[in-house]
Amino acid sequence: MVISDRNAIADMSINPHFIPDYIYVGDNVPGNFPKGMKSIVDFPNWEDRIDNFPMFTAGNISDIKECQAAVKFLQLSYPQLTDEVLSVLKNTEKLVVILQTSHVNGVGEQRAFFHKLLNGHCDIPVVLQRSYSEDVAEDIQVKGGIDFGTVLLDGFGNGIMISNTGKIDIAELDSYAFGILQAARVRTSKTEFISCPSCGRTLFDLRTTVALVKKHFSHLRHLKIGVMGCIVNGPGEMADADYGYVGAEHGKISLYRKKELVEKNIPQEEAVEHLIQLIKDNGDWIEP
Repeated sequence: MVISDRNAIADMSINPHFIPDYIYVGDNVPGNFPKGMKSIVDFPNWEDRIDNFPMFTAGNISDIKECQAAVKFLQLSYPQLTDEVLSVLKNTEKLVVILQTSHVNGVGEQRAFFHKLLNGHCDIPVVLQRSYSEDVAEDIQVKGGIDFGTVLLDGFGNGIMISNTGKIDIAELDSYAFGILQAARVRTSKTEFISCPSCGRTLFDLRTTVALVKKHFSHLRHLKIGVMGCIVNGPGEMADADYGYVGAEHGKISLYRKKELVEKNIPQEEAVEHLIQLIKDNGDWIEP
């Protein structure tokens, strides 16, 4: 699950390739809210209508029981997870926790939250939330990858919510959220390309070739495609790819399906067409 945090901004633009599941808007749904999207509104101003859901806090948690919303969201942090709150979580249906942290060791605090849920035999969806103030895309990608990825790779969390007060466009933040979930093997939203970093054994211009392969296969979001520069390490490095494009010798490419060599020493100028046909033959091709 991806929740786009827009409670402090007016920008409601959507990246058509990375559409969030919900948009948190704070006090009220703005007039420019995109049609067909699901909104999350702070409970005091929430209205019971289609695709509009309430956000509760520890301060108004007592109101959850009487709320008839199809899905209810609750902002919590680890220090707020008392035995009383844990009882509410265990006895409330269709409730999703938004797990916040401002602790210097945010990963450790969020882990502690999940361990308390486990010890309390409480099985409830939890969306990880972290706040940043970044202006450079790479900075938030690295920090978010570490903060969210560490917890997700532990097997904790059902989604993420990135909050940022810097100058990065919100639609870009949404795409980073999907990227983190895919990297953690939680949710696939785009074609995954696996490539070696290049070395002296690389048998073609790797950057140009990767760009060419992406051009033809980026719409196949359910696949992992490996592009490897040589036959020495390539097949091993792309072992979990669905299909592989590997340099066999100068001007020649070999194609793999999973770990199996399917075609050998194809002229490089014909390799993309052969790969398209291979994917079609195995029933994995979708017209762009």
